[in-house]
Amino acid sequence: MNNLLARHIAEARSALASRRNFNKVFGIGGHKTGTTTLADVFTLCGLKVGNQVEGELTSYSARRGDYSKLIAYVQNADAFQDSPFAESEVFIALDALFPNSRFILTVRDPEDWFRSQMRFTAKRFGLADPSRITKEHIQQDEYIFRGYCEEAHAYAFLMRTPDYKFHSSFDIGEDAIEWENLFDKDTYIRAYLTRNELIRRFFRGRPHQLLEIDMTTAETIENIAEFLGLPESLSKLPMPHANKT
Repeated sequence: MNNLLARHIAEARSALASRRNFNKVFGIGGHKTGTTTLADVFTLCGLKVGNQVEGELTSYSARRGDYSKLIAYVQNADAFQDSPFAESEVFIALDALFPNSRFILTVRDPEDWFRSQMRFTAKRFGLADPSRITKEHIQQDEYIFRGYCEEAHAYAFLMRTPDYKFHSSFDIGEDAIEWENLFDKDTYIRAYLTRNELIRRFFRGRPHQLLEIDMTTAETIENIAEFLGLPESLSKLPMPHANKT
């Protein structure tokens, strides 16, 4: 980190210490909507960002309604993104568990989002052609542990009867998962848009708690910095776009 950037972060941290009027900050946009960039912006705003892998490890129990590990994790930092915050309806629990928090819904053009999902997943499996991704690739993914990614992916996009309660193939059998729709564009975009609209409806009437932003088009961190109460002098840094796909 260069001296200029380090000085900026120190100034932002000092400004937040005197002006901060919120509890925690949660990035709740879906995967591939600029969540890695958002973590960098949180740092530029002087916030302590939760370790992403530690957060992912809380996902398994959070999907089953056990938030004890997630609560302990959130208590140790200021700002969070990626799993489990990018998943399902966990934002509802966070709103209740951490009152007066701020939520940022990162979005992007649905078609671009879907293409990014496919490219990212294909890259994970060393595939040049995203159309070659199979059910077996998802099921054999050993990130965190085998079954972790399968369950997260199926819950987000492929449950046969969505009912806002988690069921995995380990709970009720593989016939509950519509593997025939794996990376079907209409299915995935519908799930993506439905979740975004659920978030908007949940926070309707509370504009001070929810910011919606397209990270792919934002040129500076201004909107986020202002949302968090930073002075204008600290809000003009360029958006640090990261992990593009």
